[in-house]
Amino acid sequence: MRQKLRSTFVLVNHTEILEALVGLKDVQVLAYERRGPEVTLVIEQTLGDVRCPSCRARAHVKERPVVTYIDLPVYGSAMTLSWKKHRMRCVNPECATGSWVLDDHRIAAKSCLLTTRAAKWATRQVGEGRTVSEVAKELNCDWHTVNDALLTYGSALLDADRRRLNQTSAIGLDETSFVKPHDQAHSNYATTVCDVENHQIIEILPSRNYVDVAKWVPDQPSSWKERIEYGALDMSPAYAAVYSVALPQAAQVVDPFHVVSLANRALDAVRRRVQREQLGHRGHRGHRDDPLYRVRRVLLMGEEKLSENAAARLRSLLELGDPEGEVAISYAIKERLRDFYRTRDPDKARTMLRELLEHCASRAMPPEIQKLGGTIETWFDKICNFHVARVSNGPTEALNNLIKRVKRV
Repeated sequence: MRQKLRSTFVLVNHTEILEALVGLKDVQVLAYERRGPEVTLVIEQTLGDVRCPSCRARAHVKERPVVTYIDLPVYGSAMTLSWKKHRMRCVNPECATGSWVLDDHRIAAKSCLLTTRAAKWATRQVGEGRTVSEVAKELNCDWHTVNDALLTYGSALLDADRRRLNQTSAIGLDETSFVKPHDQAHSNYATTVCDVENHQIIEILPSRNYVDVAKWVPDQPSSWKERIEYGALDMSPAYAAVYSVALPQAAQVVDPFHVVSLANRALDAVRRRVQREQLGHRGHRGHRDDPLYRVRRVLLMGEEKLSENAAARLRSLLELGDPEGEVAISYAIKERLRDFYRTRDPDKARTMLRELLEHCASRAMPPEIQKLGGTIETWFDKICNFHVARVSNGPTEALNNLIKRVKRV
């Protein structure tokens, strides 16, 4: 095959060569200044036929303010760009327009101290994993200058990225502690909206309040809202209300981790109570020689993960520290709940959970297990929906952990 010819051009004029290296359209390079390690490039726009935006009369240059921006490094040296702007004035005495400054977003965006190319480069660098402070050091500017540019250009990228709204039929809501003000005792919480099918963040809302979260949904495209079939959540009444009001067609799915975790907490509460009643210890921790305290971690493990020695040790210590069998019963209920999640048949799973609730509601059961049964009864349909949707809020939890790691960086 014949190789395609590439269009080429050669510049011999020094000014044209410099302008080509600078790479800014409709810009003239006035000077190249170097003061020690600091390099400054002085530029101005090529002025054409400028007209008043109101009366369309020809405008004249009133003054030439100079604004300095942080630009990309050149040959390992930090560089600034001094833009000699044009402040124009209308010559029509009857025009109400006074004066205005010519801007060009290709050179630098309004209210941004980085040039456009430097801001895009910084946004890409931080997006690939570098810290803001590293990028600021390379550009020889402060942290806030880079961070402000990231907010400006990053927000624009998010607004333009509609794919994250068009790929999913299942979302998750979860809260995370975002910031703790120095003058307040409690943290401020944010809500992460996650695409739990494709494991990516859709939005971070600066509140976990029902009203604030519910306001976000109506602002989204109708096609996206109609596509959502499932909404994953922990057992949060606020997020359940958001789904019920803002996305009523979405089947709510309670996350399996939180249900099993609730059973583990009920089991541990039974163990601590029985331990205190049997041995009379104050407090909740117990002593290292107490039989139930010695198996506190084993009780929270899955039965199928125990070796023969660990299973025998669990049985023997329960016989010593649990004469009424309350801890053993609570352990069996927790394992039955885990069996519920291992079942693949939705109808069979629903029957299993209903039978488990009947056991939990018995007056012979420990009060902690009765309370567990009441909570499961409240969320019964949403718990069973897991076997229909097969989605969980795990991706949202994982992204919240990632958010915290990014904050630490």
